[in-house]
Amino acid sequence: MPQDATTGLLELLARRRGVDFRDHRRETIDRGIAARLKATGVPGLDRYTEMVEHDEVETDLLMRALVVPVSSFFRDREVFEALEKTVIPEQLADTAGALRTWVPGAATGEEAWSWAMLMAACRARCGGPPFEILASDIDTASLKSARTGSYPLAASSQVPERFRQRFLCASGDQVIVSEDLRRRVIFAEHDLMGPALAPAEAILASFRIISFRNVLIHLDRQLQRKALDRLGSLLRPQGVLVLGAVETLPADLHQSFIPYPGTLPALHIFRRVR
Repeated sequence: MPQDATTGLLELLARRRGVDFRDHRRETIDRGIAARLKATGVPGLDRYTEMVEHDEVETDLLMRALVVPVSSFFRDREVFEALEKTVIPEQLADTAGALRTWVPGAATGEEAWSWAMLMAACRARCGGPPFEILASDIDTASLKSARTGSYPLAASSQVPERFRQRFLCASGDQVIVSEDLRRRVIFAEHDLMGPALAPAEAILASFRIISFRNVLIHLDRQLQRKALDRLGSLLRPQGVLVLGAVETLPADLHQSFIPYPGTLPALHIFRRVR
């Protein structure tokens, strides 16, 4: 894609939607734009930019093509097993206030609901303070879907049987998250790279756990560092940062975050030490 034309389109999106994609991975951006050019049949990026400027529907479709809204229940099962065995029981043992968790890049919500199921089960077993989960994303369509708590029946096969029976209700060809869990999770629109550090719904912008999985891979190195710096500023000392299986911390952050004691380093579950 021509660099200047792409930059002009992204600047237009930043003005129209308040989301700046200019530092996101160029390959991801180019693929998303190319998909919309093919879908609309518009000949050339300049003409397409004019279309976006005057077409709210196409603007929304382009946003969806760029944000890569992908999620699933209990993705990387071994991570959730370590969280259930070691991390969450230790965090619940700290009774100083609610166990507050943030899931940025929540997409259609499966990651956030997986955390909610896990925490509810651990709290029933271990006791401890109540928990709250804030899940955020920049894609309004994905958030609308997430808030329904309703998913295709086939998606429930990813949920462990003991959780499926307890927290999901079948309704035709859908499963619906239980009402009790729905009271524990708040979905909010938020751009992690925007002017607000945390969503407005985060009345107290301090978290004991931040799950930021499979988001860094879509950002360039500079934006990765900006995201981690922002998240670190909102994570309490001794708090937990969970990254995706293929994502790593910059070397200079290894003094601030260590692999969570009792978990395998390859799982990328970290504890903030300062």
